[in-house]
Amino acid sequence: MSGGQEGGEGDFLYDDTASYSGFAPAGPQRKRAKLETKIHAGDIKSQNYQIAITIIEARQLVGENIDPVVIIEIGDEKKQTTVKEGTNAPFYNEYFVFDFIGPQVHLFDKIIKISVMHNKLIGSLLIGSFKVDVGTVYNQPGFPSERPWARFYVRIYKAEGLPKMNSSIMANVTKAFMGDSKDLVDPYVVVMFAGQMGRTTVQKSCADPVWHEQIVFKEMFPPLCRRVKIQVWDEGSMNDVALATHFIDLKKISNEQDGDKGFLPTFGPAWINLYGSPRNHSLMDDHHELNEGFGEGVSFRGRLLIEIAVEILSGGAQESKFSKMIKEIKLPSKASKGKEKTDKAEDGKSSSPSDKANSTEAEVESFDVPAEIHEEDSEEFLLFGAFFEATMIDRKVGDKPISFEVSVGNFGNVIDGASPEAGSKKKGHEGEEEESAPLLHEGEGEESHDIGIPMISTTHPEKPLLTDGNRNYHYLPYDEKKPCVYIKSYWGDQTFRLYLSNVLEKMADLLEDGLEEVKDLIKVSETASEEKMNTILNAFISQCRAFIAHAEKKPQGMNQTALDKKRLMMCRQELEAMSSDANGIVQQQKKKMSVDELMGETQNFVEKIRFLVDEPQHTVPDVFIWMLSNNKRVAYARIPAKEVFYSPVNEQRGKNCGKIKTHFLKLPGKRLSGWNVPAKVDTYLWLGSVKYAHTIMENLPLGHEIEVPSADGTGHPPPPSPASLVYKTKHLFQLRAHMYQARGLIAADSSGLSDPFAKVTFVSHCQTTKIISQTLSPTWNQMLLFNNIVLHGEGKEIAEFPPVIVIELYDDDAVGKSDYIGSTVAAPVVRLADQKYEPPKLSYHAVHCGNLSGGDLLAAFELLQIPDSDPVSLPPVDPPDVSQIYPVPANIRPVLSKYRVEVLFWGVRELKKVQLLSVDRPQVLIECAGKGVKSSVIQSVKNNPNFSVQADRFEVELPENELLHPPLSICVVDWRAFGRSTFVGTHTINCLKQYLYKPKELPAPTAKVDVIETDKAAPESPQLPASPQPQPRPADHIYVEVEHGSTALVMQEPDPAKSAAAAALPASSLPSAPKSTSPSSEPAEDGKQKVDLAEPSDSELF
Repeated sequence: MSGGQEGGEGDFLYDDTASYSGFAPAGPQRKRAKLETKIHAGDIKSQNYQIAITIIEARQLVGENIDPVVIIEIGDEKKQTTVKEGTNAPFYNEYFVFDFIGPQVHLFDKIIKISVMHNKLIGSLLIGSFKVDVGTVYNQPGFPSERPWARFYVRIYKAEGLPKMNSSIMANVTKAFMGDSKDLVDPYVVVMFAGQMGRTTVQKSCADPVWHEQIVFKEMFPPLCRRVKIQVWDEGSMNDVALATHFIDLKKISNEQDGDKGFLPTFGPAWINLYGSPRNHSLMDDHHELNEGFGEGVSFRGRLLIEIAVEILSGGAQESKFSKMIKEIKLPSKASKGKEKTDKAEDGKSSSPSDKANSTEAEVESFDVPAEIHEEDSEEFLLFGAFFEATMIDRKVGDKPISFEVSVGNFGNVIDGASPEAGSKKKGHEGEEEESAPLLHEGEGEESHDIGIPMISTTHPEKPLLTDGNRNYHYLPYDEKKPCVYIKSYWGDQTFRLYLSNVLEKMADLLEDGLEEVKDLIKVSETASEEKMNTILNAFISQCRAFIAHAEKKPQGMNQTALDKKRLMMCRQELEAMSSDANGIVQQQKKKMSVDELMGETQNFVEKIRFLVDEPQHTVPDVFIWMLSNNKRVAYARIPAKEVFYSPVNEQRGKNCGKIKTHFLKLPGKRLSGWNVPAKVDTYLWLGSVKYAHTIMENLPLGHEIEVPSADGTGHPPPPSPASLVYKTKHLFQLRAHMYQARGLIAADSSGLSDPFAKVTFVSHCQTTKIISQTLSPTWNQMLLFNNIVLHGEGKEIAEFPPVIVIELYDDDAVGKSDYIGSTVAAPVVRLADQKYEPPKLSYHAVHCGNLSGGDLLAAFELLQIPDSDPVSLPPVDPPDVSQIYPVPANIRPVLSKYRVEVLFWGVRELKKVQLLSVDRPQVLIECAGKGVKSSVIQSVKNNPNFSVQADRFEVELPENELLHPPLSICVVDWRAFGRSTFVGTHTINCLKQYLYKPKELPAPTAKVDVIETDKAAPESPQLPASPQPQPRPADHIYVEVEHGSTALVMQEPDPAKSAAAAALPASSLPSAPKSTSPSSEPAEDGKQKVDLAEPSDSELF
């Protein structure tokens, strides 16, 4: 640490010992990272877009007797309007459509150029043009109509660590024959912005070039372009090849707010890390598209020191006083070759000096490095990694020895490695290239205990073994020995940027975790969810205040750029605004908000904080884990450095630093659809300054010993070999996977349904459930037993942080390979031998298929320790059925009740074409929990789009717990010739609660109904007297006279005081009666009204 850095201690984000009073107190340190159910985020999805442009008219065009035509250019596609002759105000009203297929992020970078030309027979004359990128049009921000001109300066200082391999085949052949050991790369930098391009000069045979050149763009401000594209190219004898591409978003290096809160785009001088294809010494690059910015970079390819500044010009694009003061030395540019010839060909005349002054082409010029910019001080960093598990290795690479490589930048890369001068360039580190380094030392004034660990970045190659129960997977036997890697690297000391990002990210994570809890709680109680939302917002307000209080302390002597200071101020202002908004919501200063509205506002807070988390000025490069098969790169995982970066302050520490994290490796380049995980590894990573090296192993699972390779009998040191963590204690477990049900799965068959089954993988074991045919909500009701699983380490550590379980879902096909439809990750509930057994509860686990939501899995997983004294004392299980399938135990299975689902089939409307044919004979299928009903087939939608038979019903058994109800799926098929059915579409209703019928309580009876037979008595009734005396009837009674063949309701004459009560009787209180042949009403013999109930009207029913 330099003296300036020491002087800044005690300041927020710069002092490692700073504390946060506003954050929640830190609980016990977790030793496993947070469980993530989404295995792979998936590639950026390509979509179809249409860019529609309408050219209406033009006014006040410059020139006399001109023939204007409007030309529209988007990328390589060009369209134009008709030519209007002899007018300065042409009217077109013409419509143009441009089709685009690809990811949205690439579409947004395309430039829309609209030019007005004076049409001539030989060479048209440009009247004016306008440029805007598609992203600006899509977002439609409110830019001012009049914008000043500005100069955008992109200064290119130097680059380090570029790939030394030249992409030219001839150059590589020359090197092979001549034995030339020089760097073969000839780099230059290309910068593109707002449709303009500028490039530096070429530095011959140099992997660490120095340019000191700036590219100047003249553009109106604010620019109608969002990103600056920076590419490093390698000049070849036949064609140039991109080495790496980086984008800088202007929104992240500026602030558009008015007043003193806003600031112009500014950047650096700071490094940007470059990523692309693997740095293989091969003649051909299989993944060259990664170097051009398409897809995720899979390897570090150097870094570039740049600076960006903006200068607003007072009038036009004229040269300002600032630029005149700079000594300009024009450099030959490859991009400008033939420019004058092109200008003459287009305009028909040479450019005048005034035209050049107003030109919007990029300029390239050299500059002198300012005195205040000096060589940055470097700090030594350590990267430690331990591999706890390597399973689910694809069988395609499982037949060869497997090893793993961990690298940060070029340090640890076994192909390039750190360049020999990398250490000598760093001041004060010339003599620190020893083979081993102290990894763990306890105490500062006391006696130190140093352990020498070999400096090696790869694990020892081992032949993988076959996974039990799945021949497609292999695993490495990392049982009691966990291999370790240890890498030294040197980077500039701007760790405060990582600290700032981690603090903000943890604030966003806490809000997101709270929102997930509220989503589960709202299903149970709206009052409890509202209280939880208020608790979350109050905690967020406290965190914002703690951040603001620390951010107001001005750091001293830090190596900060202008953007560092501006970003900290912007973060403070944004959190002040969010804290004020959150306080207004909690205090209900405005209208009272519902829980859904509260969640929406909180989600907006999360998105704003996520935007602030991304640091545009890079520091330490990302960490890469590569799986090597026979020393050939196969699959990788890319971990941002900030996630595993260490700080003594918990809020500044990376969320996965010093924790066991499960990584699902990826294939480089474009990945195919389906399950494409070449391997799963559990790693413990720690990255930090050497001064904190004594904390590397603080959070490792207990019970380990460090094993270091010793010298052989001759006294010579052994060959480089990684150290290992040895866990000698082992325990025997049984895993019970209670696979009950899934809901809302992805339809993989043409029928709109699937035949799903699940694969459950735990460490080196795998089992498969049975197949349920033609459903999206399968009920397996199956328990998978994994016996005799050996786990190493302390029992309490295993109980608290067990290995994760991977569940893959597939659709079974009679012919060919099963289709992958989703996967999820779960953690088992562990019960040790000395603990009382409690059955686990079923819970839903979110299923993902890439970026798509693939439904939910209702299951429970328990890991039971097998006692050494009594191995058969485990909780009993239900006996298997005839196919030897164990059901889910009754104490875990949900209690079912019988429900009746009533469906009213009305009709279909606005059905789209399927396979280029109209839907003419549709049918609807309703399915829930394996039961269902079908509608009638509409014979012709054009004649009658309604169903002939409308009402139907079916019975189904559903859990009594409403939260466990399966979804109801609605599927539409079209019946065509020869009995063929074509799938039209499907819809899933996930929550049945809104359709659940709950009978209302009936009101207290207000009238008494007596049924008497007037014609003849029952046979067993006693004989009635010949002349019975009339009995007084209560006025509030209703009498029904039963005659032979008819039933009548006898009521008293309506009393005005009681007529309203009689009219309010519910329909359910009326007695049912057989149909009568007499539809008329007739008076009774005793003068009372007699009403026929055989055919009641609507008004009588209700």
